[in-house]
Order: sequence, then C-alpha cells, then structure tokens
Amino acid sequence: MLSYKRKELVASLSFVLAFVLAFSVLIAANSVTRELPEDAVSPEDQVLKIQSSFGGTYMDIMKTMYNRHGTPIIIQEPLTRFDRDFNVKPAGADSWEVSDDGLTWTFHLDPDLKWSDGKDIAADDYLYALKRALRQGYDFGWYYSFAAGIKNWNAVSKGEKEMDELGVEVAGPETLKVTTSEPKPYLPGVFSWWMPVPKHVVEEHGDEYATKADTLVASGPFMVTEWIKGQKIVYEPNPHYGGEWKPYLKKIIEVGGTSEAETSFPAYMGDDLDVSSLNPGQLRYARKAIPDQLHSWPSWQIFYLSLNTNVQPFDDPKVRKALALAIDREQLTSTALEDLANPLTTILMPGYPGHHESLTDELKFNPEKAQQLLAEAGYPDGEGFPKLDLYVRDESVIMHIQKPLAQYIQNQFKKNLGININIKIVQMKTWVDYLYNLKKKFFMSPYAKDYFDPSNFLGLFTSSGREPYNNEKYNDLVNEANRTFDQEKRQKLYKQAEELFLEEVPAVPLVQKVTHKVWKPYLSGEGVEANSDGVKRWGAGVKAYNFTHTYIAEKE
Repeated sequence: MLSYKRKELVASLSFVLAFVLAFSVLIAANSVTRELPEDAVSPEDQVLKIQSSFGGTYMDIMKTMYNRHGTPIIIQEPLTRFDRDFNVKPAGADSWEVSDDGLTWTFHLDPDLKWSDGKDIAADDYLYALKRALRQGYDFGWYYSFAAGIKNWNAVSKGEKEMDELGVEVAGPETLKVTTSEPKPYLPGVFSWWMPVPKHVVEEHGDEYATKADTLVASGPFMVTEWIKGQKIVYEPNPHYGGEWKPYLKKIIEVGGTSEAETSFPAYMGDDLDVSSLNPGQLRYARKAIPDQLHSWPSWQIFYLSLNTNVQPFDDPKVRKALALAIDREQLTSTALEDLANPLTTILMPGYPGHHESLTDELKFNPEKAQQLLAEAGYPDGEGFPKLDLYVRDESVIMHIQKPLAQYIQNQFKKNLGININIKIVQMKTWVDYLYNLKKKFFMSPYAKDYFDPSNFLGLFTSSGREPYNNEKYNDLVNEANRTFDQEKRQKLYKQAEELFLEEVPAVPLVQKVTHKVWKPYLSGEGVEANSDGVKRWGAGVKAYNFTHTYIAEKE
C-alpha cells in the first residue's frame, strides 16, 4: 500500500520536480557503498590489504568448497548471512516463510539483485547452482543432505531419481520453494552457503569463468577487477549490487599465497597488510609490543579424530574410547598448542548452542582406564594392534595446529597405549576423497561452524552426515531434535544424543581452535567492534561481515 501511494504522489508532481526526483533516486540506486562516517579517511584511501586464506583453483564456492581460491564469500550473495552476533540476516532472500507442516519453505528474493555485468539475478540462478553442483559431484554436496535435508538430494545425486524430482523449484522469477524430507527449523541459516551461479556466463565460458577477472561476474557486494595468479587479487564494489550489505571500502587488495603467519605478520609490521594471523612466537611478541592491536577468541572450529567405525579396529567402541582417554588435552594445550587451542572433550564446544558443561568429564584424560579398555578389546599394551596411518589435510591456514597436534597424539598413543601411528600429510582434495569415499580409516578432521545450531556438529555423525557412523538411536535423537520447532525439547534431545556419542565415541574430540589476529587500530566500524558477548572477531564464521562493515579511519 505504501509503495502504491508513492507512485501516486510521483505521478501528481510537476514534470521538473518529477525529473529531479527520478534523477535523485537513480543516483541513490547506483550508490554501491555506504556513506562514510566523519572520522573516515577519504574514499580513495578506503583500501584494505589482506593476505589470501585459500589457494585453490576456483573463486566459486558452488563449484568447490574445499578447493576454493581467494575470498569468494564477498563476491557471491548467499540467500542469508550471519551478523557478528550470529543472527541470521536476509541477503539474497529478503524474506521467507515456512508451511504449517514445516516441510516447505518459500524464499522471496531481493528484487534489486543483479550480477556485476548488469543482468538480473533470478531464482533460476540459485536453482542452477544446485543442479550444477549435483551434476558435478560437488565436494560440499553432503551438506545439502545432512544439514538442509533437501528432499531427494541423495537420490538425485546417486542417479536414482531425475533432477526435476529435487525438492527445489522456481515458483516465480524471484521466488524459490524448498521442500525438505523432514522439518528443518534452522534451515535459513543453512542457506548462508547457497549462492547463485551465473548460468549465462558458465554456458559461454565453462567453469573456467571463475578463474580469471574478466569473466568472473559477481553477485555479492564486491567484484574482482584484477587477478594476477600467485600475486594478488583486487576487489572493488560491485556497481550493480542492490543488497543490504553495501561496503564502506572502495578496494580490497588480497596478496597471493596463503595466510601463513610467517609471511603475513612481517608484512603487517611493515604496513603492507592491515590484518594478520600469528604463530606462537609472533603472539608473544604482539602481546608485548602491540597489545592494543591483538585480538583473541575461541573459534567455532574443532579438531577431532575421524574413525571409520565400520572396519577394524574402530568397529569396537572400547578401542575408540581407549583412544579418547589416552590423550592429555590439558598438557597438549599448555605445551605443544600453547595459546592456539583449548581442550575439548565434547562435540558441542563451550559457548556454542547446546553445550553442556556436565558432559565434559566423560572423555577426560585417564590412561589407566584407556589401557584397561584396550586390553578388554584384545590388545593388551598395544600388542597385535595394527599400525595406523593418520591422514592430515595439507591446509596451511591451520597446519600450525594440525602438525603439532598429530605429533602429540602419535606420542600419546605410543606412550600410553603402546600403539604406533604414521602421520600422512596429503592434499586437500585427496583427503576429502579418502574421507568421503571411505578409502582410508583414520583422519585428523578439522570442522568449522557452517551455521549456528547444534545440528551443525551433531549432524556430522548421523547416517546422512559426513562421518561413517550409523547408530539408529543416535540418528533418531538428532533427527527428532532437528525437526522440532520447540527449542526446549530440541536442546534436551541434543543432550541425549551427545551423551550417547560420548558413550560410543564414533570420533575423538581433541581441541577447539583459539584464534589470534592483529589488525591496525585505524580499522573501524561494526565489522571490528565487539559483539553482544564482548568478543571482537575477524572471520570466525561471520564471513563477509568484516569486509562490508569495516572502514579506514583517520590515524591518530
């Protein structure tokens, strides 16, 4: 009704006034950055310098999650986003509703969505993204099964059903309907990873469109204007972006390579970067030299041992629990991983929805009990236990945690159980292939929050999750919790599921990552301010928020 009245008002204005008004509206519509605060430097100096986090091939998350390059989250517009308090916010979809039975969600797209080449973004671009992912055997496809529960996802993926039987349909140019196999009360947050793909560009250039600047059209607040492989990527505001998360920044320069502290921190100290990670030695230096620029927080990322529970020796819960009890996590995080991680004996970490402090003692270090359980399983003092290869994925951004963690576990198992393991560091795509296709049985598994709900972590261990654990009772508890909209009931069911997890130990929780970063004091705005819990974060699950809500202030 309000929109209609405005149209009536414009129609009644004089020609001159209407022309001025229309011109003003046009300027406002084409404004792709926020108005700068009074303490900001000039627009031309709104330049942020960062180091790359991912060194894969494609800058398209819907092509590959684990082999992505650069920072695609700022050039792709998901249906939803998380703010700094981890609230779900509209992005590509500006509203949604769910049917009474909880099975059908209708997402209404922002009508102002456009690709950076000026073409409209339609619901079909989001549907095309999922169809393309299914056809290509997407390395993040399991997520749309276990997390989203999209109807017929697995059957279509396996070729048992046709693509048009997938539980996603276009109900209009700006409307998507998603049908799930069961109610999913947390579904809008899950779709913070569902981005559109430009069908018109892929059909012309193929997947290689996402490997060079001149074909990489964007849907998000930024676009790539320069990409020199191995050296730098330059992002600038998308001139056609009509979403809510317009940036302050006029340019982001992402330096080639990956965010290894050994290279990024010296560059930071030389003013060539505005944000940097830290290794332990640099952390000690930063605490003394630049404490006002240092920010630390427990990340929503865990490390655990993934076990193929379908094969020996991990088909025996006594073996699995013995491994869990043989690791002194307190010593680990005060020595080898000092300041880099916190001990973790549950899957739901402290501070995360559904965490219960009462469950944290079940898997605490107990070498005597571990030895007893291993003996009961038929391996006294490790005798006869098979030699194991522990597969670690070669991911430089977390290798400073993974490598000493793996070495510490190797030592603990030898010392406390008398068993030997080899450490095998393999490429990301090899690791993913081994894990998902059950080609190996023992992995160091990092997992970071994808959306803010207990189902995100507990769902990993259902039969539709990524881990090879199939316990009917556990499945029932998690799945029932997943489908109820009663929050109190959900939390009780999740607690029961985690109690069963700690009894069965289908995986061994190890540590929760602690993140330390430094950023320049002239970075300002909500993107670098503390959230409602008093925590300042860069990254750590808020994805694009830092980049769109941060500006460069005058230096004091």
